[in-house]
Amino acid sequence: MIVTTAGKGADQLHEKAIGFSQKLDCRFVLRNKQSVQELIEQYKEDVLVIGKQKITLHHACGGEPFFYHPNSAMFRVKQFLKTGYDPLVDTAKLTKGMTFLDCTLGLASDSLVAKLAVGKEGRVIGLEANATVAAIVKEGLKTWNEGGPEMLAAMKAIEVIHAKHYDYLLSLEDNSVDVVYFDPMFEQHLSDSTGIKGLKQFACHDDLSEETLRETYRVCSGRIVLKDHWKSTRFDRFPFHVIRRQHSAFHYGYIEKEGKCLNL
Repeated sequence: MIVTTAGKGADQLHEKAIGFSQKLDCRFVLRNKQSVQELIEQYKEDVLVIGKQKITLHHACGGEPFFYHPNSAMFRVKQFLKTGYDPLVDTAKLTKGMTFLDCTLGLASDSLVAKLAVGKEGRVIGLEANATVAAIVKEGLKTWNEGGPEMLAAMKAIEVIHAKHYDYLLSLEDNSVDVVYFDPMFEQHLSDSTGIKGLKQFACHDDLSEETLRETYRVCSGRIVLKDHWKSTRFDRFPFHVIRRQHSAFHYGYIEKEGKCLNL
C-alpha cells in the first residue's frame, strides 16, 4: 500500500500523511496532481488517501473505496436514546459498567450502541484484523463531528485495537470480559447492504471456529453474542440460542456462560 494526500490542500496534509505511512509501515508518495487511478496504475498497490476530514482506502483492483462513516449507527443511537431499547443491547443484556469486547469491529456501529449502553463506567473494546481499517476507523471515531454530544463522546471512548480476535482472546484472563460479540461477514450476500460495500474488500473473512468459541467462553463471564444472516449455518453448527426477528435479514444468537466448559 502507498499513502498520499488528497488533491486539495496537499501541502497542508503532508505531515499527517507521513504520520500514517510510518504508523502503517508503508510508503508515502507525493500526490503531484495525479488521480488515484493513475497512482494505482503506476504503483500497482492499494492507495490510502489522507484528507483534511476524511481518510479513504482505494483497492488496487478497483471497487468501492473504504472510509469511515457511522453507517446505520446514527439511527440506532437516536432510537436507543429515545426508547432505551436496541436488539443487540437486549440480547447481550448490557447494563452500565459492563465490558463489551467486539471481535469484529468493522465500522464500529455495534460498538457505538454498546458504549452508550455500558456508559462512562463501562468499556468497549473493538478488534480489527486489518491494520489499515483499524487506523481509519480509530481516526474516524475521534474526528467525526455530526450527531449529539452523547454519541460523539461514546465514539471517542471506544478502544480500537488492531488484532486478530483469536490471538487477543488468548491474552485475556478467565472471566475478564462480560460480553464477547461477533459479527462476521455473512455467508449469504445482502444485495441492499450498501453500508459495508467498501469494507468487504478489506475485511477479514475468517470463519468462527470451535477453538475461538472455546477461548471466548473461557474469557467471558456473561454472554457470547453472534449476529448473523437468518440462513447462517453458524446457528446450526454452534449451540447459540437464536432470537428470530421477523422481517429482518439477520438474527442474534447467544451462549450463556454456565460452568467451566463449553459443549460443542
